[in-house]
Parts: sequence; structure tokens; C-alpha cells
Amino acid sequence: MLTEILLLLSALFFLYLSYRYAVSRPEGFPPGPPRIPLFGSYLFMMMSNFKYLHKGVLNFSKWYKSDIVGFHVGPFPVVAVHNAEGVKQVLNNKSFDGRPQVYLAKMREPDRNILGIFFQEGTIWKEQRRFILRYLRDFGFGRRFEQLELVIQEELTDMLDLIRNGPLYEHEKEIVKPGGYRVLLPSLLHPFSTNSVFHIVYNERHSRAEQGVLLKLTQMAMQFQRHADDYGKLLSIMPWIRNVFPNWSSYNKLMEANMFIHTFFANFIDRHIETYQEGFERNFLDLYIKEMKQAEAEGKTDSTFSRSQFIMSLVDFSFPALSAVGVQITFLIQYLMLYPEVMKRVQKEIDEVIGSGRLPTLEDRKEMHYTEATIREGLRIETLVPSDVPHKALEDTELMGYKVPENTIVIPSLYAYHMDERTWGDPKNFRPERFLDDEGKLCLKKDVSLPFGAGKRLCAGETFARNMLFLMTTTLCQNFNFVLAPGDKLPDLSKNLNGLIISPPDFWVQLEDRK
Repeated sequence: MLTEILLLLSALFFLYLSYRYAVSRPEGFPPGPPRIPLFGSYLFMMMSNFKYLHKGVLNFSKWYKSDIVGFHVGPFPVVAVHNAEGVKQVLNNKSFDGRPQVYLAKMREPDRNILGIFFQEGTIWKEQRRFILRYLRDFGFGRRFEQLELVIQEELTDMLDLIRNGPLYEHEKEIVKPGGYRVLLPSLLHPFSTNSVFHIVYNERHSRAEQGVLLKLTQMAMQFQRHADDYGKLLSIMPWIRNVFPNWSSYNKLMEANMFIHTFFANFIDRHIETYQEGFERNFLDLYIKEMKQAEAEGKTDSTFSRSQFIMSLVDFSFPALSAVGVQITFLIQYLMLYPEVMKRVQKEIDEVIGSGRLPTLEDRKEMHYTEATIREGLRIETLVPSDVPHKALEDTELMGYKVPENTIVIPSLYAYHMDERTWGDPKNFRPERFLDDEGKLCLKKDVSLPFGAGKRLCAGETFARNMLFLMTTTLCQNFNFVLAPGDKLPDLSKNLNGLIISPPDFWVQLEDRK
């Protein structure tokens, strides 16, 4: 009898501890779902919306009637905010400028070190970002630069030739059908965007014959983007799962992509190190190499300038061109196919401002209010990075009246902000007019969207990305209509893929010359 009582008491005590573990949270922590061992609240996120975790977390706000929610992803405490006030507080408060040290960030580098810019924090992040932006700007990154614009126009001319005349090289057959005019998106766009960035970085480009390696590089970038996710995936919650379920956990796909990308940039940098001549700096790479060699000569053991850091920094600054620009244009093309009246109005403006005898320039952008509004609406309605790159609290602080302990992961949900009826009125409608004034001119005061983030963690490639989006979009719309070939269907936006970014499935689209 005594044994049975002891077992009952032990069971009750275990249940009590389990309950306390499930519902306990730091004092002043935002409301949210319970947690279970190993997974934290991750299973509740998947139950809420298995495909789109950011929408699942948004449901937490609806359940708890709070624009800020607190929960756990594995062992990590997380706070997510879903309104304008909270998102802007996170993005503009330096207390939230940290980055979580999750396994997904570590596995990008062979020695499992967190390097580069995206997932770095503290002195390394500040010094590296400042140096790279300072000197890349001299070569056209982050500002309007006439020489770079000419390079982009050459890339666009090559793209038009590929579309119209079909593939000349074996790798081009993967993205354009023989005879031309039927193209694979977003893959078609990536190499031309990437080539433009490479011109900035090392003042050289790959010819069409050499772009097979660029196509492979961009495919691996997309593979990483699509197999990661904005909440770290199970790999970051339970890294050991890669040894048991390497395919199911996406570990193999992620590592294949990481290894290819890292090797590409490592070889790329090593070739420049081998040919570097002091005093004859050829490009941005040589400027970084000069800084590395100076630190070595001075015996600085704490220098942030190293080969491994250089590789990952270059990876991070190239990633938007490798994948994001092409994906965002593909989304816009989908919406133009779904909203043909918008397409006609964009083309009408192109005809009036540019005509058909030359390619668009950035100077034209000043007069193309509706086209620019359409691009901005595309950036808003399809938030590429729905949860931003996760932030981390660098100290105990407060957010929207709640306490956020140091090292808490903080998610400013850009998706929730861009879909908030309180800010946008009809956020699910694709309506470029929302950014125009009564005279039909672009009104920047009306554009309170944050597709590139804000604050110190603002995407460094915003200016380059906006310029590329304008030039590539207007060039395509100037020259072609997007039509349905026999057997084709209009894009189905419900089939968008969830990953580190949101992306459409690869799809073939038919183009026709405008009459």
C-alpha cells in the first residue's frame, strides 16, 4: 500500500513539474503557447500552419489577442511582434541588433563558425559591414553609378537576345527552350543579376559561354533558401537529428548548397590572393586583401580581417543578387499576369516615357510613377523575408510593455506588418495606386512598407536591388507580353514555397513580342 502511495505521489509530482515546465515563462514575458521538451512550442507552430510557420505564429496573436507573443523554439525563448509599432521598435532599437547563434547559421561555414554579415553581431559585424559598404560604394554598390548602369544594360541586352533567339550553350537550355520565348522563372533572371554584382566586386563578368557556373551557383543559393526556414528548422532545435534523418531534416540539401557556394567563393578569393600585388589594387577584393595582409604584418591577433571571414562576407553580400532579385521579379510577373489591367498601364507608361528604341535607364524612373508604385506594391504584398532575419536581445529590455530577457530571439514579422488592415486597409489586394497621390505621382510618404527592413540591420543591398528591379522589370515589360501557352494555367499563389525566403515554384512562362 505504501509503495502504491509513493508511486502515485511521484506521478503527481512529475505531472506538476511537467505542467510547470509547459506553462512557466519569465516574469513579464508576452503571452503565448505552452512548450514541451525538445521541441518547445515548435509543434504548436506546425499545427497552426505547417507550410508557412510565420502565418502559424501570426495565429498565436489571434488566439491570445495580443500583437506580441512569446514562446519557445526548442530551447530558445522567442518573442514575435505583429504590428507596426512593434516591428519598428525592434528594427530601430540597437538593443535588438543581435543575431541568434543557431546551427543553421553555423553550418554555412566548414569549421562551424558564425562568420559573414547576416548572422554576425558585435564588433565584427560593425567593422566588416562598415568597411565593405565604404569601399563597395566606390565601385557603384549602394548608389547610382553610370558605369554600373551601362554594365547592367549590357546584361539586359544579353538576356533579351537569349529570350528571342534561344540558347546558344548547353547550360542555357535549362532556362530557355530551343527557339526562344519560353523561359524558366526565376532561374532565367539570376545569372544576369549576379553578373552585375560581380562587376561591382571584382570588375569582371562571365560571358554567356561561361555562365554555366553562375547558373549552378544561383541554383545552389535557391536550394539553401528553400530548404532553410525563418524559424531555424528542426536542425537548429535538435542539431543531432542530421545524423538520424539527414534527408528528412534537409541537412543533406543544405550542406550540398553550402559546400558548393563556399567552395566557389573560396576559390574565387584564393585566385585573387595569389595574384595580388601591393600598391596595384585592381578592385574591391584587392582592397580587402590589402587590409588582411596589413593586419598580418602588424601581428594583429584580434583582427576581424581573415580569409574565412572574407569568404562568408562575400557570400552574404552576393546572396540578394544570387536569388532575391530574380524571385521578386518573378512574383511581380505573376501578379501582372493575374492583373492584366496593371500590366497594360505599366506598358502604357513605358511607351510614353521610354518608347521602344532604347533600353530603360534609371533617369526614366523619375517619370514612371505608376511603374515604380507597381514594383513597390510587389515588394509589399509578397514579403520576401516574412520574419526578417531573426534578431536577438543584447540585454534585458522592454518591448510593447513586456519584458524581453537578454538572448531572447526577437522576430519583427514584416509579413504581418505588410498584411495589417490597420495600416493598409485592403492589404490582400494588389493595388499600386495606394502609393500614388491624387495627381497620379509617386508619394513616398504613403510607402511605409519595410521590405528591406530598417535601422542598423537594413539590407545593405537595398539601393542595388531597387535599381535592378526597376531596370529588369521595365525591360521585360517594354519588350514582351506574358501569355499562356497551350496547357498553361495562371499562377497559383497558394503554391508559393516557404523557406528562409518565400519563393514561387520554378515555372515556365511564354513570352511574345509586343506589337
